[in-house]
Amino acid sequence: MDQWNNHGIGSEPDNQEPRTPYQTPVRGANQPNGAQQDFPNYDDWKKQQKKTRRKNRKPLMIAGGIVAALAVFAGGIAVGGGFDGLFDGSSGGTAQSSTALPSNTQKVQIAEEKTADDALSGSEIYAKTSPSVVTIQASSVQNQTEASGSGVIMSKDGYVITNEHVVDGANLFTVVLESGKNYQAELVGSDEKTDLAVLKVETEDELTPAEFGDSDSLTVGERCYTIGSPGGIELQNTFTGGYISAINRDVTINDRVMSLIQTDAAINSGNSGGALLNVYGEVIGITSAKISSTGSSTTYEGLGFAIPMSTAKEIVDELIAHGYISGRPAIGISGMTVTEQMSQYYNIPQGMLVTSVDTRSDAYEQGVQANDVITAIDGEAVSDMTEINAIKEKHEAGDEITLTIYRSGKEKKIKIKLMDENDLPEIESTQQNSSQGGSSNGYGSWSDFFNYYYGSGR
Repeated sequence: MDQWNNHGIGSEPDNQEPRTPYQTPVRGANQPNGAQQDFPNYDDWKKQQKKTRRKNRKPLMIAGGIVAALAVFAGGIAVGGGFDGLFDGSSGGTAQSSTALPSNTQKVQIAEEKTADDALSGSEIYAKTSPSVVTIQASSVQNQTEASGSGVIMSKDGYVITNEHVVDGANLFTVVLESGKNYQAELVGSDEKTDLAVLKVETEDELTPAEFGDSDSLTVGERCYTIGSPGGIELQNTFTGGYISAINRDVTINDRVMSLIQTDAAINSGNSGGALLNVYGEVIGITSAKISSTGSSTTYEGLGFAIPMSTAKEIVDELIAHGYISGRPAIGISGMTVTEQMSQYYNIPQGMLVTSVDTRSDAYEQGVQANDVITAIDGEAVSDMTEINAIKEKHEAGDEITLTIYRSGKEKKIKIKLMDENDLPEIESTQQNSSQGGSSNGYGSWSDFFNYYYGSGR
């Protein structure tokens, strides 16, 4: 079962490496052996810093600190090794394109508001929507793996919405209808930040599209239903029911906050990409995750999450139009959080340690370097990656921000221009952390950081 670490709920398993917001494993992040040494002038610098901290959005918390509760992908049942399936959600997750989509682009259509008289029974909802929910089998020839998830038919000509973690790492896709008929599909586009993807079925048949509803009109306590394939094709198009438990639930996932619909309708592995339905049989969310627990005999049930259609519509429309999401701001760095313990050990401020800088970015042009510690953006103090991302995502590509960095015992302010994330598809060309010791993949380590200051004489 694919998992992501939810820092707002539990801690990272001991056998997993810490991860950056870019989902790059951070190697060698253990503290180096040897005596602690102080950075010059840090105590004086620290006294001058403002103690203001922005008020964090409150992530979902689970009572009982003994249990390590994890947000677990509801899809991607893997055979033969499986996919990583880790996703970096975004705060809100909307597309930020500055230009309108082409007029001929296929788009998600939200149905007109209905009245209580239009409500359907559970059996009527199933009969209406089940033909529009499919099982997706995603395979990788190279890795000899296969994963199974769910999807929702968006249009008669074969566009299918699913989760990014269902299709991640795969290159062959089979869409299986409720009737058992199956089709090959192509990946139109995927977005890791919102965990959404679009497939296109290659067929001349007319498929049965779902009807989509307005997730912004939901209220807590409404009845809702899900359809998906928990366990894979054997339990295809399973129908479950429950209530809307919360709306706009902020869940912190890999240093980002996603605003999701919470429900107690049963969601299990294989449900990812399936439909969360209202009482009119309209899809008001794409099922994505659940909360599970490890580390004790305590179990949690009825904590499922879905991506609201208000978020999904914008992302899906742009994926169909362009194959990617345009206009998202990017600094062009990778890094890792300087925790309170690391701060005390190295006598450096909390913030984000830059492990690599993309040479295509304005940050590189303006002099941001590996081993800088970012402590504030536009004067607003930041102590971890969640705070950096929250501030960054208030902006658009092309906006200017001012980074406050700590370098060699001194504070420095650097004004940079945010890049379009699509201009930096991968951190391929980087200025590496360490004294000639960084890897080609942009990994950094605390031993590299230690050597940078004390081993190289800089």
